[in-house]
Amino acid sequence: MKKILTLAVAVLLTFGVSAQSIQETVAAIGEINVPACSVSLQKDQKVVSGAMEQYFKECGLKAKNQLGWLSALQQVVPTVSQSPINLYTKVEKQKKGSLVTVAVIGNDLTVDQTDLRDNAKLWLESFVQYIARYEATLQMNVEQKNLEKAEKVASKAASDLAAIDKAIQNDEKKIADKQKEIKKLEDKIKACEQEIKNLQDDIEKQNRKKGDAQKRVDDANQNVNNAQGEVDRYRQMAQ
Repeated sequence: MKKILTLAVAVLLTFGVSAQSIQETVAAIGEINVPACSVSLQKDQKVVSGAMEQYFKECGLKAKNQLGWLSALQQVVPTVSQSPINLYTKVEKQKKGSLVTVAVIGNDLTVDQTDLRDNAKLWLESFVQYIARYEATLQMNVEQKNLEKAEKVASKAASDLAAIDKAIQNDEKKIADKQKEIKKLEDKIKACEQEIKNLQDDIEKQNRKKGDAQKRVDDANQNVNNAQGEVDRYRQMAQ
C-alpha cells in the first residue's frame, strides 16, 4: 500500500508540471543557436534519460546521438510539424534533479522557428507527463521480478514441504511397522512367560511328587532296616 501511495504522489507531481513550468530558451546546436524550451525536474537524470529514449520509441522516432543531443533527424513528429524536422533533446544533470531541453530545426526556412518551439513545448509537456507512466512501468517490472522471485521461493518451499510431508509419512509408516513388530514380540514374550509359568508349576508339582516318593522310599528303607534287625535278632537266638 505504501508503494502504491508513493507512486500515486509521483504521478500527481509529474502531472502538476504545466506549460507555465516550461521555459523558453535558446539552444546551441553545433554552431547555430536555435529557439528551444526546457524544464527542470526533480528526478534522477538516468531515469529521465531512460524515459526520453523510450518516449522516442513510443513516438515512432528513430533516435540518434547528434552533437551531444539525442535527436530525431529528418523525421515527422506530428505534434510538432507535419513536415520532416530535426528534433533535438538533451537531459542534463542538475544539483537537485535534471534539466530537459528540446530544440527543433525545421527544413522549411519560411516556417517560423518560434512556432515550432511552441509546438515543442507541447511535446515536452507530453514527455513530462509520460515520465510518470515510465516510472510506473519500471516499478512494475521491479515488482514483477520480485513476484517471480517470491513465486520461485514459494514453489521451492512448497516442494520442500511436500518432501518433508512424504518423509514424515514414511517415518510414521516405519513407526507403525515397528509397533506391529513390538506387539508381535510382546505377544511372544507373554506366551513365553506363560509357558515358563506352566513349566514352573509343573516343576513344583514334580517336586511335591518327588518329596512324597522320597518319603515312601525312606519309610520303605526304614521298614527294611527294621525287618533286617528282627531277622538278625532271631538268627542269633536260633544259634
